[in-house]
Amino acid sequence: MTSLQKARAAVFVYFLLCGSAVTIWATHIAFVQKTLALSHTQIGFIILLMGAGALASMQVVGAMVDRFGSGRVLVWISVTLGLALGLPGLAMNYLTLALAIFILGLNIGGIDIAMNAQALEVERAYGRPIFSSFHAMWSIGGVLGSLSAGGALSLKIAMPVTMGTWGLLTIATGLAFSKMLLNVTIDAGAESVAKSKGRPREFYYVLFIGLVSASAAIIEGIGIDWSALFTIEKFNSSVAVGGISIATFTAAMAIVRFIADKVVARYGRIFVIRNGALVASVGIALSIFTPNLPLSWIGWAIAGIGISAVVPQCMAFASDIGSLQNQGRNLAKVVGLTYAGVLGGPAVIGFIGNAIGLQGALVSGILLALFIAIGSILMQKGKAKYGQTI
Repeated sequence: MTSLQKARAAVFVYFLLCGSAVTIWATHIAFVQKTLALSHTQIGFIILLMGAGALASMQVVGAMVDRFGSGRVLVWISVTLGLALGLPGLAMNYLTLALAIFILGLNIGGIDIAMNAQALEVERAYGRPIFSSFHAMWSIGGVLGSLSAGGALSLKIAMPVTMGTWGLLTIATGLAFSKMLLNVTIDAGAESVAKSKGRPREFYYVLFIGLVSASAAIIEGIGIDWSALFTIEKFNSSVAVGGISIATFTAAMAIVRFIADKVVARYGRIFVIRNGALVASVGIALSIFTPNLPLSWIGWAIAGIGISAVVPQCMAFASDIGSLQNQGRNLAKVVGLTYAGVLGGPAVIGFIGNAIGLQGALVSGILLALFIAIGSILMQKGKAKYGQTI
């Protein structure tokens, strides 16, 4: 195995660690709610705190990546993430849990930036698209974490033991794979030029890419958070049947992320973003307007296929804007706005659903997909215009 292949394998592992960290905690939420006698409102605030912590750390970690390199920062944060994973199990009340989850969110957001930056460096070294496959490993990590936590709960293993053990495994794994990562040196002279040349244009252009990515994240949230409820309401089905909508959507996303890189290699990132969004719009329309339940499931699968690679490719596209010395900060802006879409999207859909009905609210997914398709045209024109000057 070459050093580059080792680096790719190592980044796969870090994506697994991040995905599992999210779900190892999430699977314990119901247990924590019962143990600490928390209300739904308090749990909702706890979930928001994790996102707030992630958003708070992203811009700082983005600058750290630009200064110290993604490999070094990734190792540091894998260690602090492991330590943070042990904190929720030690919480004795609502306030200590809130603090623990905020710290956990800081580390999850930080490792998200560092591992994506390292993945992009590995992709550049390969000379061909491999970025979507890393995000597929995040999904697999999520399954691994949820199954492990679910198994521990069924065996009545104490939460501090489960979370603490997973934290120690995270630290050990992060350190074990650290020497396999790429170490990209930072050119201080080039960095000073990058900071002084065209930064305002680069800033707003990257923010626009972030809005496109956030729109895709909201569509992902529609499929994951609202498809089951819509199926139950429209087709008067059981909870188990409603869950099939989520399964078809998420399974399609995971599978396509493993093969999306081949499409990117042949047709480019913009092609995948634009046409993926258009396919997603067709899938959502079929899902919510068909009177046939099996066709609705097919629609959710089509939507998952279409939207699967949009967020990863928006991240990769943004990292190619301007100087390499701004990669971490550019990536942090896009990932930060994407997280905002993940956090705020479901709530906005719920608010609209209360006003005009869930079917009407889900039409917003079609509109967002069309915005992505149009936005991809502007992204392409912007890069052609500013790519050599910002």
